[in-house]
Amino acid sequence: MRNIFLATVGLLALLAAGAVAGDYHYKTTLNCPDCHVMHASQGHGYNANGGGDFVTPSATPHDKLLRDDVNNLCLNCHDGQAFAPDVFMANGGTAMAHGRQAGALNNGTAPYYAADGHTLGATTTAPGGTFSEPAGLECTNCHGAHGNTNYRNLGPHGATYTVTYSAGGASPDLTKDVWERTAGSYDTWDVDFLEPNLTGSAYATMCQSCHTNFHGNTSTANMYNVTDSAWVRHPNAEANIQVGVSSSGKVRRFNSILYRSKVMSPTGDWGTQGTALGGATTLTGLTPSCFSCHKGHGSTNAFGLIYVTGTAELGENGDGASMRTTCQQCHSMGT
Repeated sequence: MRNIFLATVGLLALLAAGAVAGDYHYKTTLNCPDCHVMHASQGHGYNANGGGDFVTPSATPHDKLLRDDVNNLCLNCHDGQAFAPDVFMANGGTAMAHGRQAGALNNGTAPYYAADGHTLGATTTAPGGTFSEPAGLECTNCHGAHGNTNYRNLGPHGATYTVTYSAGGASPDLTKDVWERTAGSYDTWDVDFLEPNLTGSAYATMCQSCHTNFHGNTSTANMYNVTDSAWVRHPNAEANIQVGVSSSGKVRRFNSILYRSKVMSPTGDWGTQGTALGGATTLTGLTPSCFSCHKGHGSTNAFGLIYVTGTAELGENGDGASMRTTCQQCHSMGT
């Protein structure tokens, strides 16, 4: 399906210089010949003596002067290479200590089946929506190849949304949607989700551009039954986790587990992984969203879910073996 080649020396040098995650392929890190070739032919590199690595063009010319079709071209760098985030299944690429925040795209075979997340090349209609890609799902349906100011270059499909972020520093910018604790890191524990809008989720709005009916708030009938004051689909914004101690005096589940999935926090504080919040916590306003239960690219669990018992350090797919444990992060029934 694909061939893996080294990217250009310029690409490696720019990454080594510490390009901010989400901003690569943007402004000074936008290196045209990484992806485009003028005459669909190249026999040597760009150095004066002909040296230097490059992505070999495919056998036939491609639209927009691309070196290969979109997905193969992206995977030249983003599959099993040490210099760029590895987003395609688990195949010996750069391993994150606590897993990739977005997980991994599947290739339809074990342990990453087509049911486990987004499948490149899929022509099916997005669940809950009407979007489909007749030519097959491409990386650029969700990410801007030429970059933008969004977290992880998200866009351009449904590009009316913005997912703002800040990177590095001792504390987050609470006006942004995301904080990368370490600039350029894709490790799950280095990415925190904030809540500048207490009634919405910018990340969920991005997902909504394809999965329309799965998103909304208490004012939208597809999500909430106003007559019964009840959610009819799981909220991805506006509904906060109950923390502290229940009316019966029991420490709530989210407070008692050591390791928790990500939630949005208006203060930037949602506790420390490996340490229980405890019943006396003063944290409030913690809100789950799409990433609390799903990996954006996918996982080895159905629907790209994260299975979490919260008793052991979370890997990319969680530390549990069933969907029930994930529900029990916030809901104590059956525990």
